[in-house]
Amino acid sequence: MLLTLLSIVMITVLSGYVVLNTYRRKDRVPGMHGMMIAMSIGMMSSLALGFQLGIVFDHDLAVPSIIAILFGLGTGYFTGKPVSVLASLDGMLAGIMGGMMGAMLGSMLGFTYIMALFVDILFILIICVVLQITSSDSNETNKKTSSGITVPFIAGIITVAFGTVSVGLLLFNQYQDNRTSVVSSQNKEQNSVQENAGYQVISVDVKTNGFSQENIVVKAGVPTKLNFIKQSGYTCIKSVGSTDLGIDVYLEKGDNFITLDNLKPGTYHFNCGMYMYYGTITVV
Repeated sequence: MLLTLLSIVMITVLSGYVVLNTYRRKDRVPGMHGMMIAMSIGMMSSLALGFQLGIVFDHDLAVPSIIAILFGLGTGYFTGKPVSVLASLDGMLAGIMGGMMGAMLGSMLGFTYIMALFVDILFILIICVVLQITSSDSNETNKKTSSGITVPFIAGIITVAFGTVSVGLLLFNQYQDNRTSVVSSQNKEQNSVQENAGYQVISVDVKTNGFSQENIVVKAGVPTKLNFIKQSGYTCIKSVGSTDLGIDVYLEKGDNFITLDNLKPGTYHFNCGMYMYYGTITVV
């Protein structure tokens, strides 16, 4: 969580610096360059901020979306304002799009150090390129190293390399999590036999694309336990809720037992926290 807060401060400070830098050099920024600057900073600042806020507000997608969109609108507008109205509009529209995508991405993926760092590095890379565009001298904009390689090219290579390593580590970590979760679930199953005595227990696997059982059938008059088994943390299903049953449960990794007593015959609906995946419980 500390990394997320530091990232939010960094995004805010660097975005403000780009806005001030554009105002300071407004007489030397051509119209097309100004549009690209406003669009880039509007999109990337709102996307990065929305991603971090999506992690903080885990159960609420509306709040991070609104904050990130407003931030992107403001950043895009004030960055493009010293250049032209068209640049401001371009930045504002990009800010809206970035805010929605970033908040959704953060809420779906949740917090991982690798992904949080990856988004931060992407943001810093874009800022570096934007600052070069706003340079007062064309020679300075195309600054190269002694070997003739541009600075943005080097930063791009570093970002791609970091992204490749990050994806590899995420896949390896997910593979290890799946292996250890199988062993731990076997051990927990033996310990939970006595706890679940007298209940009809229904197991539902929480997958990346929904629930393994979308239509659950249970017997009336028998206490019921639903076990939502979350094998991996890399899924957008963070919680399970039901207005019919009055439940809203955050899902931890592994077993998640929900006790349902005195169910009357009928059909009850449940859904994931983001209302993307649904299911029913039929009591007969």
